[in-house]
Amino acid sequence: MKNILIVGTGTIGEPLIGLLAQHRKELGIDNISFFKRTPLSDEKGKVEALIRKGAKLVATSEAKNDFELMGFDVEELEKSYDENKVIIDCTPSGNKNWDEIYSNLDKDKRFLAQGSEHGFGPFFAWGINNNVLANDQNKYLIASCNTHNIASIIKTFVLDTDKNLNEGRFVCLRRANDVSQNDSFSPSPTITKHDNQEFGTHHARDVFELFQQEGKELNLFSSAIKLPTQYMHTLWFNLSFEKNTELKEVLNSLENSEFLMSTEKLSSNKVFSFGRDHGYHGRLLSHGIIAKDSLHVKENNLTGYCFTPQDGNALLSSVAASINYFYEDSWIEKMTVFNKYIFKNI
Repeated sequence: MKNILIVGTGTIGEPLIGLLAQHRKELGIDNISFFKRTPLSDEKGKVEALIRKGAKLVATSEAKNDFELMGFDVEELEKSYDENKVIIDCTPSGNKNWDEIYSNLDKDKRFLAQGSEHGFGPFFAWGINNNVLANDQNKYLIASCNTHNIASIIKTFVLDTDKNLNEGRFVCLRRANDVSQNDSFSPSPTITKHDNQEFGTHHARDVFELFQQEGKELNLFSSAIKLPTQYMHTLWFNLSFEKNTELKEVLNSLENSEFLMSTEKLSSNKVFSFGRDHGYHGRLLSHGIIAKDSLHVKENNLTGYCFTPQDGNALLSSVAASINYFYEDSWIEKMTVFNKYIFKNI
């Protein structure tokens, strides 16, 4: 049976469960299950909605009775670990769960964790380094939202054009928290420490390591600041090339990019609103949205801004890594079912 278990129902887990469940038949998947740890009454609607989309609820033996009292059919977690061949951890405890749980399961399974769990396994970002899935690995780290965006910027304007990059600098203007969260809101701009001597923040480090897996070592540096907004991250970037370039070359590269969208909108609320109206349940699934009118070329330097759809752009990487496990020869074709959610211009 081609079964997938998603662990966690938060910002990443909840939409991922729905995305997989609603496209299960087209993807050739038999069952989608999700593990929810705590039976909270204020999240009963969330569980009902995910089940309605075709997913199955999984709980520990301790929580099973409480979920059943809420009216849900529940499968036990230990049984689910055995029956599912792909396990996608969408919690901030992926490394801990590997040490305590997943490492003791069948080594033929595939395990995926999300971007915060550095060191879990090789980085994977759909469309950026697909070849890494051919490695003899049973666990992968799905790149974070800003890693997807930065990697796509580098792929689009550097690697796909055979340009040599002298240096790439990035400033992540981070949203304070997600619209689904009540805590951790930042009421004023809050700077992230440069805790990495070589890369600044983890964003450049993660992108460096992703491309290092491909045999490329890039000169990258990143900074980050959290702003009092919930809509989206915004990424400022500067790419310094070995040779001069022209704006028309840059725009042509953007037009040919498979994973970057472009927009004439200059505010994140406008972009977020488009996603709410036309994306998958309000989420944009492309890696980033370049603000076309922000692009500036001066000799060998390209500067611009790019919005990061942080609650959507990593979802397809989790799906792709899962489908690749079951269908090594046809997984890329199966992923075309999501083309209806990809926009070139917004």
